[in-house]
Amino acid sequence: MRSLDLTAQTCDVLAFIRRTEFPLSVYRRSADRVWPMVREQVNRRISSFGVPLHEINIHRMYATEMLKAFRTETGEPLAAALELCVRKWANLGLAPELLQQLLCDCHQKFHACGHQLPRRRAIAVEKKPGPGLRRKRKKTYTEALSKGRVSRSPTATIGDQSARHAKGIGQNKEISRRLSVLLAARKAPGREFIRYNAFAQKLGRLSRTYAGRSLMMAAADLIDLYEAKFLDGDTLRAIAATLFGVNVST
Repeated sequence: MRSLDLTAQTCDVLAFIRRTEFPLSVYRRSADRVWPMVREQVNRRISSFGVPLHEINIHRMYATEMLKAFRTETGEPLAAALELCVRKWANLGLAPELLQQLLCDCHQKFHACGHQLPRRRAIAVEKKPGPGLRRKRKKTYTEALSKGRVSRSPTATIGDQSARHAKGIGQNKEISRRLSVLLAARKAPGREFIRYNAFAQKLGRLSRTYAGRSLMMAAADLIDLYEAKFLDGDTLRAIAATLFGVNVST
C-alpha cells in the first residue's frame, strides 16, 4: 500500500475524532442541511489554492463525499473514512494538501457548532400479531425502463438497452463465479467474498472502459484503495492478473 503523507494538522484532527466520545452535531443530518454550513468556506479555500476553473467541480465532488462521511460516521469509523477519502481523491490526481485543508476546515466548522449529547431511548411499542405485508412483484428492467423508472439512453431503443443490461449482468455473474474459484484456491475466508467481489466488479467496469497503460494505472489506484480497506494486496493483484489480465507490480 502506498504511503499517505498527512500534515500535522490533519493528524491532530483525526486523532481528536478518534478519542472524542460524542458525535458531531452534523451526524445523521441530511446533505441539504450540512453543505450550506461549509459551502462558502469550501469555495473560498478552492479559489485561494488556484484550482483551474475546469477542476472546481471535481473538488466539490470530493467535498460531497467527505461531508457524507461526517454525516454518517463517528469516532474511529469516521477517521478511517476521511483518511480513505483523501487517499482515493489523491490517487485521482487532486492535490493532497488541498484535500487535507478542506477536511480540516470542515471539521473546525462542525466542531464549533458543537457535539451531540446522548439522548434517552424511546420505549419500544410492542407490535400486535397479525398478517404481514405482501411483497409486490419486482419489476423487470424492461418494465422499469418502459415506465420511466430507469434513465433511458437517447440513442438506444428499449430493447437495445435491455439487451446491454442483460449482457452486463451476465458479465458480472461470470466475474463473481471466477472470483469464487480464485479465492477458494487461495484459501481466503468465505466472509471476505463480498469485499473482494466489490473490487472485482469495479475493476471489471474499468476494463470495459480503459485498456493498456490507462487500465493498468486505474487498476493500481484501485488496488491501493482496497489495500487501505484492509484487503490483502497479493490477492487483489492476483484477481487483476487472473480475471482481467492486468499485471500490477508491487
